[in-house]
Amino acid sequence: MNLTRQLLRTVFLAIFVFATCSATPAAERLSIGLEVLATGHPDLVAGKKIALLVGLASYDQSMRHTADRLARATTIKAIFTGDPWPRKLIGSASGTKQIDALTQAPVHIIRDPLEKPRADQLNGAEIIVIDIQDIGIRFFHAVTLLAQFLELGKQAGIPVFVLDRPNPIGASKVSGPLLEVQFRSRFGVYPIPLVYGMTFGELALFFNKVFGLNADLTVVGMENYHRDVTYRNCGLHWTMPSEHLPDPESPLYYATTGFLGEMGIFSTGVGTTRPFHYVLAPWIDPDALISKLTVLNLPGVAFLPTTVRPYYGLFQQKRVPGIEIVVTDHSSYDPVVTGIAILHTLWTLYPDKIPLSNQTAAEGVDTLLGGSDIRTAIIQKKGMDEIRSRIRSSVSDFLTRRKQFLIYPEAQTP
Repeated sequence: MNLTRQLLRTVFLAIFVFATCSATPAAERLSIGLEVLATGHPDLVAGKKIALLVGLASYDQSMRHTADRLARATTIKAIFTGDPWPRKLIGSASGTKQIDALTQAPVHIIRDPLEKPRADQLNGAEIIVIDIQDIGIRFFHAVTLLAQFLELGKQAGIPVFVLDRPNPIGASKVSGPLLEVQFRSRFGVYPIPLVYGMTFGELALFFNKVFGLNADLTVVGMENYHRDVTYRNCGLHWTMPSEHLPDPESPLYYATTGFLGEMGIFSTGVGTTRPFHYVLAPWIDPDALISKLTVLNLPGVAFLPTTVRPYYGLFQQKRVPGIEIVVTDHSSYDPVVTGIAILHTLWTLYPDKIPLSNQTAAEGVDTLLGGSDIRTAIIQKKGMDEIRSRIRSSVSDFLTRRKQFLIYPEAQTP
């Protein structure tokens, strides 16, 4: 299908969503893309043979799995997932495949997002359907899988449908530097910011056009979704998309401290009941750290001194001092800048404890941030104002191009 027809299909569904978003009050029930497809546009897939890409949170609001919901009208030829499969698998007669016991479809578990799925694994499917609860963060594995399956659709010559879901951080928040091409990895393959401020469907449109994937793509949008609304306020049940994201606020904290944990020298709370809410290490003086951070006047956040005992992971079963991060105003909070400010301040206070100059030790930070520029700026004793300026400069072109692919209107500034 040529690009014009592809865009017409996308615009048709987008117009439907625009109308329902603008003509109904915010209290109206939100319908995710899966539900819109099943109830409003079943003809798009009815009677077709499909391949599914799903995740741990691929359920509708009645807690029916995407595979079960779509199996009523389609034949599921293959299931792909980047997560453990949540229900019973049985061996095939040949012993070479794992089969979902309920749908009888082969299940392919992708342990490395960079592992390219093969066209023969589609098992004769006529459509690829993607339904994953994304978290709005570039280094979440679903983002790389999205790119891989758009490429697979193009390679196999079959359409790709992305069923849209809310961005838990809110689809207006853009934060963090752009990925530099030389830092492509399983944690990100295309140059987008760490927090990209789009729904998964919008991101698919962006990838497909901007990076020339040119799949025959249709995004099935949501009804009654408002892009500034967080998941907590969407009225949806939170099903964990990953084992360390226990509640709807977890992605916002993961965007703040996820890259810090890669250094392996302080705990971010993984192993506690509140993953990513903390920065802990035996050598941290909480009061000194908070005093330095307070001077920076970071918006929408406060810091509390704490001592926490992780049940597993780094410092397990030891009471460790540090700080708790408390988001006080979601709209003004900048998660990545806050995380960078914490790293900057820790390095200022404890340069001998934080091996920023050791390339091997710092590799994880560079990979997740998408480049070495931030780490280098900290080593060079650049202030946070300059670091913010560098980040704004790196994402300016993205912010302009992003606007073309937004399905849901942005709030009008007075």
